[in-house]
Amino acid sequence: MPSLVPGLAGRLSPAHLLMVLMASGTGTLVALRIYAGVTAPEIPPGELRKAASAFRRLADALDGGETGSPGPRGGAAGKADAAAASVWKHSSGQAVDEFAQLYLLRIMPLPAALARDCRVVAAGCDAYATLVDDVNRRFAELEKAIVQLLWLVAFQPLTTGLFGVAQAMAAVQLARLVRIAQALKSAFAANAARVMQMAFPRYLLTTLNYAAVDGAAYAAGSIALDRSVDLAYGLPLGSPRDNAEEFGKTVVANTGYILGYDVAKLGLRGPASRGGELAARLFGSGFGYTPVKGALDGEEEIMTTPEEWAGKLEGHGLRALIFPPGWRFGR
Repeated sequence: MPSLVPGLAGRLSPAHLLMVLMASGTGTLVALRIYAGVTAPEIPPGELRKAASAFRRLADALDGGETGSPGPRGGAAGKADAAAASVWKHSSGQAVDEFAQLYLLRIMPLPAALARDCRVVAAGCDAYATLVDDVNRRFAELEKAIVQLLWLVAFQPLTTGLFGVAQAMAAVQLARLVRIAQALKSAFAANAARVMQMAFPRYLLTTLNYAAVDGAAYAAGSIALDRSVDLAYGLPLGSPRDNAEEFGKTVVANTGYILGYDVAKLGLRGPASRGGELAARLFGSGFGYTPVKGALDGEEEIMTTPEEWAGKLEGHGLRALIFPPGWRFGR
């Protein structure tokens, strides 16, 4: 990664690099939508399932829903059988015999055959609806992967600002605690401010505030993007409760990322570098975010898979490439 810095990253500002990434990502999404619009089936799955239901109702109306059962037939076929039988039961003659022969050999098999064909068509409609759902789901998964990558990288300016907010919140909270302690300094002896600073270190308050605001912001954007893709492809959006649970899990998992990132930074020597930032982010994501999220989701395998590592390297690699260590707004 550092070898790329003298090149493109060295000549363009982070803002310009981010704009290039967003433009290329948007172009990819547009191309994907066009491709999906050309190749994906156009018939809505819901309409296909309605058609399947209509064909099944027609089949049931014809034979009463009885397929191969012994005894008289039900539905319209049974009524026709009863009407035809009454003709040759109460009448006789050559014409009646010819009618009976025509009905039994030519007419009587027709309702059963038509009902059977209706059920075959209904099964085909259901199968095609399942195929459409599968195609839409695959396109949606691909689009989600792209938008989540863009969100991961684009979130860096926001997370930088939120960290400053968290520091300011921690300073205000610590000052408030000091004032409370000074008002009760008889319980702490003379140096109440020092006691409170030892009990509530600035790092702890900053991390807690940062985890809350940063995690909430990241989770809100991530879930909103996923649901917008689901909406575009006609997939279920989930209940408010399901989305709220996913929001909470993402916030907690993001806290795992923050702690993992800070642990990794403790082991890095020398001045900050893009490579060091990449290593810390990968550690926080691979050994913090993913295991925590997997445990909350109840997955049997919670550790990061090779495929997930590849995605993390791509996303966090772009973040490290675009935003240099210590980057702040306006730089």
